[in-house]
Amino acid sequence: MAAQDFRNIYPPFDEAIRTFWELRPGEGPLRPGGEPFFFPGGPVGVLLIHGFTGAPQEMRPLGVFLADHGMTVLGVRLPGHGTRPEDLRQVTWRDWAETVARGAEALRDRCEHVFLCGLSMGGILALYEAARQPPDGLIVMASPYRIRDIRLRFLWLLKRLIPNVGKPSSDLRDPEAQAERVSYSWYPLAVVEELLQVLRATTARLPQVRCPALLIYSQSDRTVLPDQGWAIYHRLGSTDKTIHWLVRSGHVIPEDIEREEAFEQIERFIRRVEAQGKRAGAER
Repeated sequence: MAAQDFRNIYPPFDEAIRTFWELRPGEGPLRPGGEPFFFPGGPVGVLLIHGFTGAPQEMRPLGVFLADHGMTVLGVRLPGHGTRPEDLRQVTWRDWAETVARGAEALRDRCEHVFLCGLSMGGILALYEAARQPPDGLIVMASPYRIRDIRLRFLWLLKRLIPNVGKPSSDLRDPEAQAERVSYSWYPLAVVEELLQVLRATTARLPQVRCPALLIYSQSDRTVLPDQGWAIYHRLGSTDKTIHWLVRSGHVIPEDIEREEAFEQIERFIRRVEAQGKRAGAER
């Protein structure tokens, strides 16, 4: 049976889960696809974290897949996302990190095993949380190690001259997913400083990430080039780490044409790590 939204199964909300649907003061209404989602399931919990200027919708296909395989899934909405682009002016990267930490804790209260899974900036936030509070396992998709753009040297000036910038067109190869894409068409340039700060904070902590890790990148990603994946891979403190390469997908892997391959790799990784945890527990 396909996964359903938690609100349609167990009203009213569980208190800790319900908080993820609450808007911050001043945030605009949720746009379609901006809603968090929660699929209750078995003892394995997976936290899904969308990317910069994206929305929970881009992680929902993966959430449904994992829920249909018996897992408990929580897809969070990062503050400032899924509403109006101007809401990004009111948030910091620590607001995003706090949301991820609360989501992981909510799953720990319900599940025996907890995995973090993020796309792009969501993967960066998953890495940051993994260094702070290790999960059972970690999945990172299309996350950058650094952003190479000479214009960033002048960000302090540009954000005053050009307060808002448009986003380039998506590199999604799936035309249906492209038509249904939920993402801002522009964003305040000042919020790029928050992205750079969380990136610096996370890359400095990569050696502290020691849980099993699966990295998924695409050779055709125009946003995050392949060398970024290798940079994260080599700096991770994990001894159990794998990098899986897709060939045709664009940046938003969970919505693109090779998503089924990515989903199968993620499910296989989670089951392997779960089994290893059970064996280790039995031996103690």
